[in-house]
Amino acid sequence: MDESAGQKIRGVIFGHFLIDIYTPILALILPLLIAGMGLSYFLAGMIVTVFNVTSSVSQPFVGWYGDKTGWRASVPLCLVIGSVGVSLTAITGNYVLILFLAAGAAIGHALFHPAAMDIMYRLSPPAKRGLYNSIFTTSGSIGYAVGPLIAGILIVVGGLPAVAWLMIPGILGATWMYRNNRRSRNKSDAGAKAKIAQTNASETVLRKRFWWVPAGLVVSICSLRAWAYLGVITYLPTLLILGHHGMDMFTASAIVTVMLFFGVAGQVVGGYMSDRFGRKEMLVLGLACAIPFFCLIFSTNEVLMYLGVMMYAFFASSCYVMSVTMTQDLLPGNVGFASGLTLGFSMGVGGIGAALIGWAADVLGSLSSAMFLLIVPIILCPILALLIKYPLKSLARGHDIGTGEDT
Repeated sequence: MDESAGQKIRGVIFGHFLIDIYTPILALILPLLIAGMGLSYFLAGMIVTVFNVTSSVSQPFVGWYGDKTGWRASVPLCLVIGSVGVSLTAITGNYVLILFLAAGAAIGHALFHPAAMDIMYRLSPPAKRGLYNSIFTTSGSIGYAVGPLIAGILIVVGGLPAVAWLMIPGILGATWMYRNNRRSRNKSDAGAKAKIAQTNASETVLRKRFWWVPAGLVVSICSLRAWAYLGVITYLPTLLILGHHGMDMFTASAIVTVMLFFGVAGQVVGGYMSDRFGRKEMLVLGLACAIPFFCLIFSTNEVLMYLGVMMYAFFASSCYVMSVTMTQDLLPGNVGFASGLTLGFSMGVGGIGAALIGWAADVLGSLSSAMFLLIVPIILCPILALLIKYPLKSLARGHDIGTGEDT
């Protein structure tokens, strides 16, 4: 790989880390918005829902359009839009304006991910594409993990309005990325495009055997997993602060941060294990192991609750990278569209699910009872994973995905 390609790859990896810092911020500040603005659980959950649904509806179309035309949005500009939009929600007391800011930030996220994923796919060495894909997704997960801790510290120091200062890292990072892109512009794109054209030509045969049904199952699993995972992330701070644990904001944000880091560890371990033992095998195993630990989240024993939160995040997240890679395998030549479905559409379903959990909490009068309903999508995930028509590594015996030894 030449240096200019390496610079662009490092730039989008860093950009993914930065932009995903802002994704969990809205969920973290929900308890303060509920208390300060008198919002119901449903109206509070709608803020997260608007963000996720706007992003999810946009991303598949953005990816599909980019695959067809070659157009990609400016990654630095997307970072500015996403960071400023989320940060400004902390300094307005107007609910409608908060929804508009959340939607605007979501558009920045929706444009960023297909564009950044396309750069990674085109410029990374084909023999190491899975590794680079894992690094890219993990960088975003690390940003997602540190976001609540940074925001929690700012809130402790300066209250909710202090969250607005978070726009500064996004603006500075976007400026660095813009200057980095100018130095390396067009030096490596021609060779990368030629290589990817050859790769796509050789991969088109996969469509005859792996197409919409198995890919749809993977996307469905991603969506159900996101519904449960986002539901936990969205309401866990509120459950810990306003529930029987009675924690303060900083402690709750620290727990969410540690939980998300366990998720990062799960991604790394899941990616390695899937390379060694097979993607479908580890997908089923990881999703099944998440079920008992989810149940421990609602234990009144704090030690068991901590264990449940951390290990649920580990196993639920271990399936993330392999799901993205499986979808790209099943939709060859459509990396933007595949990324939009797994990184965008599925998260939108999770956002809708977060609002439904808020509505259920209002109806049932108990946030804990409403959150426990997430056991339904969690149980469905490993069942659907068993139905995916995808090669088992234990049966393939060294053959690649095109051999047709599917189950």
